[in-house]
Order: sequence, then C-alpha cells, then structure tokens
Amino acid sequence: MRPAVRGLALLAAAVLLAGCSGPSDAGGRVTPAPGSSTGSVGGPAPSAPADLVAAADLADCPATDPDASPRDDGLPDLTLPCLGDGPEVRLAGLRGTPTVINLWASWCTPCRDELPLFADLAATGKVRVVGISVQDDPGASLSLLADVDVHYASVMDYDGVTKAALRWVGLPMTLFVSADGVVTHVERGQITTAEQLDSLVAQTLGVVVTT
Repeated sequence: MRPAVRGLALLAAAVLLAGCSGPSDAGGRVTPAPGSSTGSVGGPAPSAPADLVAAADLADCPATDPDASPRDDGLPDLTLPCLGDGPEVRLAGLRGTPTVINLWASWCTPCRDELPLFADLAATGKVRVVGISVQDDPGASLSLLADVDVHYASVMDYDGVTKAALRWVGLPMTLFVSADGVVTHVERGQITTAEQLDSLVAQTLGVVVTT
C-alpha cells in the first residue's frame, strides 16, 4: 500500500473508532454548535420550546446532593440544566443509586441508534439512567427523543463543557457510576445490543438487569 493511501486508511479507522466528534455541515466539516466555546463556558443555553418539552415527555431530572464532596474517581463537579422538567443536575451529586450516564447528540448517528437501548434499561428500574445532550440545539434534541420514543431524563451541555471534564473525543460515550459516586467504567463508542448493555451494567455496577 502506498504511504498516502495507508495514511488515509489509518485516518478513516481513527474516525470510526472515535465515533462522532462534533456537529457537521453537509460537507462533513466539523462546526461547533451555536454559542459553543473552546475551553471556556459561553453564554446561557437557549430555553427549550415548551411544546417540544411537552411532546418529548421526559422524566424529571433527578435531585442531586448539593453537599456531596467531589471524588477524584468520580464525576466532575459540573451542574447542567435539565433538558425537560426538573432541577439542574450536579453530576458530582449523583449519589445513592447506581447510574448510567450516556453522552449523545441529535447530530450523532450512532447515538441515535443506541438511545432506545438506554430507554429499555431505564424502564427496568434497576439503575438510574441520565442522558447528556452535548453541543446540540435543545429543540433538535427534544425532537429526536420524541421521534424515537425515549423519555428518560436528560440534561443539556450546550457549550461542550463536559469535553474537557470527561475527556471525551467522540460520541457516544457511556459512564457507569456506582451508588457512592465512583466511575467504575467508561465505554467509548456505540453500544449495539441490549445484551451488551446489560452485561456492562452487571460487570461494572454489580446490578443484574435480566434474569
């Protein structure tokens, strides 16, 4: 294989492994979401339209512990607004219940494909499931959730502040967090089957989803 062709092949493989790296225009160029910033927090995120919030019918965002001390092996101390109804969510304060956190966006095709798997997991009641919509328009996020019949709670990271805090380079990405706030596993890339997701929950959180 010629060096130039080899280089293109390696680049393509890297992109596939990373998943979606950012919202793209029709030409495939990565462009930031409106109002997003690099390395700093921009202005406030736009409010989600009330009719789309109603149509999406998301579960209320969970209450979090405002007094929980951040852990070196836990989630960052970031507070993100609820995409639907409910309070803001302090990631470091998600304690008391094993939690699965999925980072996604409407512009990420693998994310769209795996969302129903997390909806089915949330429906079991065995673990808490929270989505983080990343660098996305809230209306587009809510429209997607309504279209694919996904209703678990999600928060919004409009400016992409989780990128540095959670060290993600592509979406989707899923974090498994124990009841005491320890991130026990990070799964980078798409989860493709319910069996794979159930196995990860069992292995990393000690929770058996199916019998």
